[in-house]
Amino acid sequence: MANNQPFDNQLQMFGQMAQQSGIRGAAYIDVDPASGILRMKLKVTPAEEQAKLISAVAYVLAQVSQGFGLQVNTRDKKNEEDSNG
Repeated sequence: MANNQPFDNQLQMFGQMAQQSGIRGAAYIDVDPASGILRMKLKVTPAEEQAKLISAVAYVLAQVSQGFGLQVNTRDKKNEEDSNG
């Protein structure tokens, strides 16, 4: 993989921010390239940081997808529940 210093710097910055806020946890990633499925589950502690981290990861994934020229449609289950409730 090519060395991408700006990207590496951003990763290091995010890691430092997470460490300072005490974020810990695990990411579970399911990949099925043949069917086009990429699914990710995050288990984050402290629990109050989970929603913020998931939103940040979704934003980054959307930006990367747009960078590849893909149309991005994001479904936010919480907002759907709020609007349907």
